[in-house]
Amino acid sequence: MFSKARARVLTWNLERKSPTSPLGSEAVDYLFSLSPDVMSLTEARTTFPLRGGHTLWSEPPRGRFADDERKLLIWSKEPWRDIDRVGIDGLDTTRFIAATTDTPIGPVRVVGTCIPWHMCEVTYPIDVKRKPWELHIAYLERLAELLAGVTEPTIAAGDFNQRVPRISYGNRAAAAALTNAFEPFDVVTAGLLDGCERIGIDHIAVSRHLAADKVWGWPNVINGKRMTDHDGAGAVLIRSAN
Repeated sequence: MFSKARARVLTWNLERKSPTSPLGSEAVDYLFSLSPDVMSLTEARTTFPLRGGHTLWSEPPRGRFADDERKLLIWSKEPWRDIDRVGIDGLDTTRFIAATTDTPIGPVRVVGTCIPWHMCEVTYPIDVKRKPWELHIAYLERLAELLAGVTEPTIAAGDFNQRVPRISYGNRAAAAALTNAFEPFDVVTAGLLDGCERIGIDHIAVSRHLAADKVWGWPNVINGKRMTDHDGAGAVLIRSAN
């Protein structure tokens, strides 16, 4: 039934830009020009345009942020159902949201993630002073428990704040935590993507029920304009033969 079907999935960090600002608007236009079925976007705004789709947001972030800022949003061409804003006890709900949507390859669970960067709450603590990589690794440890129980076609996408595979100077403990968290998945955006000149940190991972028919990326500078500080990533997914 789904043998020839394809689903287009995108992920990109929008660096807190308003979608109504000149650069933010161009970034939004670029995303929709790629004809997505599903998107997981980080450092985004609740004013992100629907354009015929359906949008969900994570809980408001802690700290010094505008009222409409969110660490994470997920967008789908079709409506969302079975919405989960908690995940698992101890997981940072400002950086997680999951829901199910219908796609050309059938129903798919989408797990949006914005894994904390290595200096999260180190320089500007919210409650207690953190150590570098502390919240990053703690998030991955909780996420590992959630992803280990996946039994349906699932996409986990967003800002992983790590290059995959680990580069020579990357933190070993953090890399090990990420590998463990995504052991049941295939990070299809690993390595240097077509369209990019560097290995990115925005990724798409899929459960064994799915596979990538095509993977590509795009640079943070488009038409001579710096849209954000991240390169984006896209994948065309099919149902796996497994």
